[in-house]
Amino acid sequence: MTKKRFVSILHNPVAADARPDDADLLDEIKAVEESLDLLGWRSARIVFDADIARVKRELTENDPTLVFNLVEAFEGKGSCQYLAPALLDLWGYRYTGGSTDALFITTDKLLTKELLTARSIATPLSFYPERQETLTPGARYIVKPVNEDASLGLGPDSVLVAEDAEHLAAFIAKKEREYGIRHFAEHFIDGREFNLTILGRRGEPEVLPPAEIRFVNFDKKRPRIVDYRAKWETSSFEYQNTLRTFDFPPGDRPLLDRLQHIATDCWRALRLSGYARVDMRVDERGIPWVIEVNVNPCIAPSGGVAAACKQAGITYPTFIGRVISEALL
Repeated sequence: MTKKRFVSILHNPVAADARPDDADLLDEIKAVEESLDLLGWRSARIVFDADIARVKRELTENDPTLVFNLVEAFEGKGSCQYLAPALLDLWGYRYTGGSTDALFITTDKLLTKELLTARSIATPLSFYPERQETLTPGARYIVKPVNEDASLGLGPDSVLVAEDAEHLAAFIAKKEREYGIRHFAEHFIDGREFNLTILGRRGEPEVLPPAEIRFVNFDKKRPRIVDYRAKWETSSFEYQNTLRTFDFPPGDRPLLDRLQHIATDCWRALRLSGYARVDMRVDERGIPWVIEVNVNPCIAPSGGVAAACKQAGITYPTFIGRVISEALL
């Protein structure tokens, strides 16, 4: 196949019985294919799995101008998704989205938090038993996976009051046995939640309009978090009562400006590229805290990145075109 205007879409396999957060990848692939077609690019899918020799052979046969990297996991492990760009670097292919280093760092939330703290970017204090970190008895913590996205493992029981280090360590161990992946705890910021999408523009970050996730009809017993049900189970209370909005009163303007500035700081601190999303919580004192930095976040048309693009007046095909342009710099 000719190298001129040809894209290989690299993605992990999706099982027929995949969870909703995994099956959503199919929507991303289809949307990217349709946009590439509108933009005058030909494309072909390549499944990225443990058969590395086959992956390399198919890439060689495609001889693409670039690779659109939609790999979210390797052998079911989100922590290993950096292997895709690492191999593309080794083989000499240009690819979309975050670099090997950026993916390696940001898929480890503990490492990400260390780097953000080193750059004076506020992120909630964490607790992980093996690191013997300081715990605040009586404080509320949220326990979540170290290396997985899509709110996997998050539920109402994920927020708890820590009696002491042994109590919190035992709960973390319980979650790890239940899901088979590492978990950690961080101080729970009970406040407003914001998502900020960032697009590269000739290597520089452009922060799109901030979105707030509003928790409607949540009583005091139900923690205000975007858990797995809120993201993926459409019939659940959580899904139907966590609403994304881009509408803010004039008085929020200073806060929104601050959030956009922090998102830019995260982009630079972690050397991001392509597109990313930074999630923050704002406490009752109005202080923002970075809780997640997502490199290559979900770009399904129904997701937050697409919604932010629409709010900014960027059509979905234009967004895909910008992602490709950044990869070709």
